[in-house]
Amino acid sequence: MTRTMNCLRKLSAGLMGLLVCTGCAGTPSEPDIYIDKQVPDVVITLFCQGTNTSDAIQNCCDKMENDVSNIILYSDDASFYAEDGLSYRELLLKRLESGQADDLYIIPAEDVLEFDQRGYIYDLSQLPNVSNLSEDALQQSIYRGKVFSVPLSYSCFGLIWNVDLLHQYHLEIPTNLEEFWAVCESLKQNGILPYGANMDYGLSVPAMCAGFAPLYQSPDVKERLSALSSGETAVSSYMRAGFAFLQTMIDKGYLDVDQALNTLPGSEEESSLFADGNCAFISSLCRSKAFLDSYHFEMEMTALPVLDDGAICVVGADQRLAVNPNSEHLKEALSVVESLCTVETLNGIASNLGKISSARGNVAATLPQADPLVGCVAQGGQIPNQDFHLSFNTWNTIKELCVELCQGAAIDDVCREYDQLQQAEIDEYNS
Repeated sequence: MTRTMNCLRKLSAGLMGLLVCTGCAGTPSEPDIYIDKQVPDVVITLFCQGTNTSDAIQNCCDKMENDVSNIILYSDDASFYAEDGLSYRELLLKRLESGQADDLYIIPAEDVLEFDQRGYIYDLSQLPNVSNLSEDALQQSIYRGKVFSVPLSYSCFGLIWNVDLLHQYHLEIPTNLEEFWAVCESLKQNGILPYGANMDYGLSVPAMCAGFAPLYQSPDVKERLSALSSGETAVSSYMRAGFAFLQTMIDKGYLDVDQALNTLPGSEEESSLFADGNCAFISSLCRSKAFLDSYHFEMEMTALPVLDDGAICVVGADQRLAVNPNSEHLKEALSVVESLCTVETLNGIASNLGKISSARGNVAATLPQADPLVGCVAQGGQIPNQDFHLSFNTWNTIKELCVELCQGAAIDDVCREYDQLQQAEIDEYNS
């Protein structure tokens, strides 16, 4: 596997000059580096999914100063290896297993449990600036007492509504479950498909919200999570309601199963369905690119109104920056993470990425259409896509089970399957 140099940046005031030779394919030339020899240079390597993240990190790192050493960031991203047919997760694991020790890497949520078992996680809890994270973002960065990463931005899954279409039928955006069902039924009676679902989080997010809302809205959430994580409480005791909510959407024709199972999230098919007024709302990540210029109507993004008295959404720490405990330059790698983890810097990264900040207050990029959703997120108590208080998976597992439900599986069957998976993973990760 050939490694390509995407960037090599000056990070310290002592770095006098830098000449980079970058290759887009094949074997790159070695860079010629001209630096102040009075202080040593340390090359910190970063592996991430794409250039957007590495660029955001570099823009912030350029402002760092280090009088002890010249810190040079060498970033490598998975997009260069796309032709090899390997996913980022597969590439990352191969690199860590091979001893090609990237100092910093972006860790996918679904790999945290396995990476902890393999010893690939460094505990960042002693970094002072970790306290700058919002409460929810910090909780989603802790597994077995370890702060395993710093999220550079925050994901939030909500619903985008075609406000003009609703007004055409004298409807308003619903604010609770009763209003939601009434709006869906009125749209259906007028020949409009209410929900343009996709096969991924378009199915799982509504199910998670309806299922896990009583858990995360409960005052004794910690005790309930502990009972789930130990297996004392079956996960189906919550998710049965979520699967039933999705089944109701299917049975009443509020979503089209065939359309959903053949629509990828963020695809042209999904955006065209919504842009052409063939559905009243879709699910989406909260980010600037969600509000396309092709949507020639008023839009508003909200949490999911599946509660008797309100709405809730699924959130997730995003672009989780982790430190390899086997790094040869652990001290310098930690200094980079600490410098990135200020409120100002995290807000700036979120702005560059067009997302919500993981810092206190969860400031969003300029997304006025999403103000109702961002306000909900800032209140806390939302549903994490993967809660690391639990010794089993939620995000990917629920997505797969929702697809099975759409393919005709019975609610009892998917509940039984989830309970079995819960116990198997508890046994595996607690062994």
